Amino acid sequence: MIETLKKYDLIYNQNHSHGQDNCSEVFQLTDRISSLILSAPHATASFTNKHEKRADLFTGALTQYLGETENVSTIIRQKFTPYKCLISDYVTEQNLQEHYFLDIHGFNQDIDYDICLGTAEYEATNYPYLDKIIEAAEKYHLKYIVNHPDYMGKVGLVGRFQEKFGKPNVIQIEFQKYLRDFYNHPDIVENITIPFMRDIISGYKKIPD
Repeated sequence: MIETLKKYDLIYNQNHSHGQDNCSEVFQLTDRISSLILSAPHATASFTNKHEKRADLFTGALTQYLGETENVSTIIRQKFTPYKCLISDYVTEQNLQEHYFLDIHGFNQDIDYDICLGTAEYEATNYPYLDKIIEAAEKYHLKYIVNHPDYMGKVGLVGRFQEKFGKPNVIQIEFQKYLRDFYNHPDIVENITIPFMRDIISGYKKIPD
């Protein structure tokens, strides 16, 4: 597992986390005919607020690995662009509004949580699968918060999906770095992060296609 993750990480970490400069598409959709889509919009560096935003390290490799091993569709940023290129626009262009999304991010801020779950403008009670994520977090002893003021997803896919389609279909998951870093914390990634995500995905697989 860890060696596979490292191999995948080379795709997104190359060119100082600018990813594949020669890639024709900014986002790559791998369609595995699933109701759930795992997304990693900051797998490489991106452009926002008139400056370069650092990549959410390791989220691309983790998302790619989970998509392949769990047979779930994925959307992963492949490269940096010196202009704004939003996953929400890509989701609209691809007519994916009927799907559910787990939007995977990473934070480095010094806050006392392992994961932050974001539902943007909608109340958490509107999300039928949020309870399952919380149950999984408690199972793996992860300290969580729902809608931390810095990680609610209001300006990301969660908020824009709500505004465009009026549906509670996207949940943002922000991971502390140690939960993503399979170079320095391989045991944690293998025994906590991946099983945690697998438990969540298994719940979404019960959604009728």
